[in-house]
Amino acid sequence: MSELESQIAALVGAGRHAEAANLCLQHGEPRRAAALFAEVWEWSRAREVAEDAGFFADAYAYALAGQERPALQRLLAVLPDHPDQASAAAATAEAKGRTIDAASLREAAGEVDLAAELFERAGELAEAARCHESSGRYREAGVLYERRLREDPDDAGAALRLGRILAGFGRWDHAARALQRAAEDREHGDAALQMLVACFDALKMHDAAGTALERLRRRHPELPIEVDAFLKETFGDERGPAGMAQGDEASQLLAGRYRIVRTLGAGGTGRVLLAHDGFYDRDVAVKILTVGSGSQGRDAYTRFEREARVAAGLEHPNVVRVHEFNPDGPFLVMEYMAGGTLEDRLGAGPLPLEMVRHVTRGVLAGLETVHRRGVVHRDLKPANVFFGATADVKIGDFGTAHLQDLGATLTGALMGTLAYMAPEQITGSQKPEAATDLYAFGCILYRMLTGQLPFPGPDFVTQHLERVPPSPSSLRPGLSEGFDALVAELLGKGLEDRPESVEAVRRTMDALDWSDPDEDALAELIAREKPAKPPESSSRMTSAPPPPETERYTLLEAREDGAYLAQDELLGRTVRVEPCDETRAAFLKKLAAADGPHLQAVLDIDLESQRAILEEPKGETLARALMDDAQRARARSEIRGALESLHRAGLVHGALGLGTIRIAPGRATLLLPTEPGAGDAARDLDVLEGLFG
Repeated sequence: MSELESQIAALVGAGRHAEAANLCLQHGEPRRAAALFAEVWEWSRAREVAEDAGFFADAYAYALAGQERPALQRLLAVLPDHPDQASAAAATAEAKGRTIDAASLREAAGEVDLAAELFERAGELAEAARCHESSGRYREAGVLYERRLREDPDDAGAALRLGRILAGFGRWDHAARALQRAAEDREHGDAALQMLVACFDALKMHDAAGTALERLRRRHPELPIEVDAFLKETFGDERGPAGMAQGDEASQLLAGRYRIVRTLGAGGTGRVLLAHDGFYDRDVAVKILTVGSGSQGRDAYTRFEREARVAAGLEHPNVVRVHEFNPDGPFLVMEYMAGGTLEDRLGAGPLPLEMVRHVTRGVLAGLETVHRRGVVHRDLKPANVFFGATADVKIGDFGTAHLQDLGATLTGALMGTLAYMAPEQITGSQKPEAATDLYAFGCILYRMLTGQLPFPGPDFVTQHLERVPPSPSSLRPGLSEGFDALVAELLGKGLEDRPESVEAVRRTMDALDWSDPDEDALAELIAREKPAKPPESSSRMTSAPPPPETERYTLLEAREDGAYLAQDELLGRTVRVEPCDETRAAFLKKLAAADGPHLQAVLDIDLESQRAILEEPKGETLARALMDDAQRARARSEIRGALESLHRAGLVHGALGLGTIRIAPGRATLLLPTEPGAGDAARDLDVLEGLFG
């Protein structure tokens, strides 16, 4: 027994548990220290130590024992970011009879079936139904929504969801009865009326369909007057969902819900289709597995199911979102990334450094979330880095096959995977870790910087195991030596040779010199047409001169508030160019420090030109957006998260309103205030609840 162990044993034997626990803390054993505090019922201290050390499941157990309500609420908010710990905490909650907590934690851990069972046991039928619906079990969800409505006939959210499910199965009359319950509700009425028009039309009740459309147009007069035009605009077919499921189009409707638009890609084990989800009015990508029976088919199905389970448990702005997994297809419904992949953009040589920086930030943010949840991607490559319609960057495709899964033939897909595969994956000598993904990230970074692969093949195996690639700066003069050092570390042959974490890589990248005089379009923007400085007596600029036309920025339109919209040609997105003096710049820097996926982004501040460049979020204002209950709940949660980011930075919004929130498919965005807000954080949150009802 070591001297430390002897000291701890002696202290415990003498009943001096607190001293023994403090000794453990001094020697870097916080979990053991927390357990020692718990032995003498010092629950608060045990919880504090465990929570500070990141052992959130343990902390939850101690908070339960100590009946610490604020700590329990805080931990229930933190645990969803740690699925493995959430599962352990769920077991504790279930053992203590906290069934709803257990259900929420099971859902956060990706154990949706168990969550549905627990919600149903707790009497939360709508929550249980929602879990079944997210897993593609529409019949089970429908039964639970019916039970919920027998309990509370006024639950408009349950009525709307039941109506959609019944319509998906072609039960138009039953769907109409459910939807009529929701049509009068302020929050769900618009979505219910949309579906009612379709249901009545399918039942050939044309007068009723017209009446439902008239009711909807009283609130939204911009909608088409004629029923068939409305159905065409809403569902993509003038006969609505009923027409999509008839005749030659029957094979084009998946699960009674997804209308196939076109094929996006195909391979040996499946194909990816662009489809339109008529229920939620959004485009989606549907990945369908098409393999035969036998061991190969079973292995492919296992990988496919794994991808669904892993991806469904990852929710982050830089990870492709999974909406549904249907095991009967089997098919996977994912967020549609309209901007294509990084592979599509790498055919013309090196990328501009500003774009490299943009891509790497997104990839690293997504990887950090993946690794935090105990997942190693294992197949990171440009084809799995996706761009959204606004140039947002996301990682996807979590099928993650090992080398031995890929077969013996060097197909094009295998060649692409091998080009980014770490040595330990090739040899099978070590279990893949986070550093395995960082090796692949290094290969991607090298290719973006140089336009070449670090190991071009064809003997990928030997090159990955034995060769050292040319330094990036030798292929792209002008790059700083910092890039060479970072790439060399990322491409270390052993796991221990690489950076210890994504955060370590991010710190190194933030310290690099990203200036690129030959391609810095922003520098050109600043250099041209310097605006006249405001008079000394003016503390704020009232308008910005039109931004000059450059390779990167194309003027679109002027705004009444003195700002301009411009097209960022480099990243394919619309930006806002606004006047910016020292006062505004100081405030924008504070806002930028708050940062968050649902806060309007500050892209650049330049006092010399007296301009700031901000994100111009997509979507409608909250006043005009049509949302169902699930979309509304998600938007409220996202805007609340944006406000909390501001509050953590010591700021308040103070100007929250229907016009300061943008709603787009898959993302709600809070616009930044124009000046420091009055009031406090509590008022911000009260206004938010009032806006969302």
